[in-house]
Amino acid sequence: MDKSTPVFLPLIFLCLLLITPQAVRGSDASTSPVSPNPTRTVLFGGLHPGLKVYRYDWHAERCVAYVAEMNRSDADLHFEVAIAKDQILGKETVRSLAHRRSQHEDHRVLVAINGGFGVLGDMKGYGGALENLHIQAGELMTQPASDKEACFGVTSEGDFLVGPVEMEATVTVGTYSFPLECVNQRFLDGCRVILYTPRMGDSTHTNRKRAYEIILIGLKLPIMGSYESEFAIDRFGRGGSNPIPEHGAVISLRSRIDKKLETELGSGKRGKIEIQLKPAIWNSAIQAIGGRVRLVRHGQVNEAIEQHHRTQKKHTPGKRQRDLVLSYEPRTALGYNDEKLILVVADGRRTGYSTGLSLYRLASLLIELGATEAINLDGGSSSTFVVDGEVVNRPSGQRERDVLNAVLLTVDQPR
Repeated sequence: MDKSTPVFLPLIFLCLLLITPQAVRGSDASTSPVSPNPTRTVLFGGLHPGLKVYRYDWHAERCVAYVAEMNRSDADLHFEVAIAKDQILGKETVRSLAHRRSQHEDHRVLVAINGGFGVLGDMKGYGGALENLHIQAGELMTQPASDKEACFGVTSEGDFLVGPVEMEATVTVGTYSFPLECVNQRFLDGCRVILYTPRMGDSTHTNRKRAYEIILIGLKLPIMGSYESEFAIDRFGRGGSNPIPEHGAVISLRSRIDKKLETELGSGKRGKIEIQLKPAIWNSAIQAIGGRVRLVRHGQVNEAIEQHHRTQKKHTPGKRQRDLVLSYEPRTALGYNDEKLILVVADGRRTGYSTGLSLYRLASLLIELGATEAINLDGGSSSTFVVDGEVVNRPSGQRERDVLNAVLLTVDQPR
């Protein structure tokens, strides 16, 4: 637990912008009870009694932030995640992701923001690959990886979880067992043994010369947080980029195969995969997402962020720099406390409108909004805030960007 208590100035806590009348739905703008400078405007007031959407002007920081607060006690409101194009190697706008989810008869999306980090370019066919945890409707699509502290999940009982979280997985064939390190991750990201499921796409996209791959059939799908399944080996050989069977999977190994293991990998041989998330409570997560950097821990700014912030003597609002922790950028974050879930998107890179936030200012804002825990999601041109099907913020790339996954706040649809 962090023992340092950050010192905050009154103007650190709320981001606000002068609101044009056309943008406002609901109540009129009002000043914050904490500071006379920031102004809060309530948007989309009639969406749901348990959901509040705010727009802030933070004049001292020259920043605009959009905030959604969902009451955890409202049983018809839900936290969900959605992956682009329904597969790992896909990219899609937040608005499109929200629209597709709303086409289902069970839930309608009220608010959507962009999600985690990964490959936005092509990167040798890996465009769309995530770098951290993604659990959707109970299915483990990617395991906790790049920052296991910056993971957030919701269990089937409605409990909120925040990292650290680990995956422990083993593959057994015959008398030989070896660890399974990754699920649907990039071949180049340090993973030596990777399980590729049909969620990856049509192929593993691995290196044709450096990989050894085991093609599995008869596997129980989908992969879950707490998982055990037998399989049969269809074939094994040297060479990557193999097709992924529709009702099977591929295990890709980067290093040379142990001779003892190789004798167990004949066609038709049987084996077993076992997967568990640790701590065990994560095995009951039905929705989860991973970001990069834990912003708030136990109601305080992450000690590492605060110390990093203090190394710079002078902080100029809106200043961009190479250090991404200190640089003022568009930001997206997720936080919560016992009563509510909080989503924040801060616009940036727009002189005269909003120049963004550093990670320290973002963490401070979340604490001011009541968050006791919070994680940082992808920012920059990806930062997008969609309400009731409309893009409300101003993405810094001048248009809505394709992203890898999204966070959704949904409501039950009447049947």
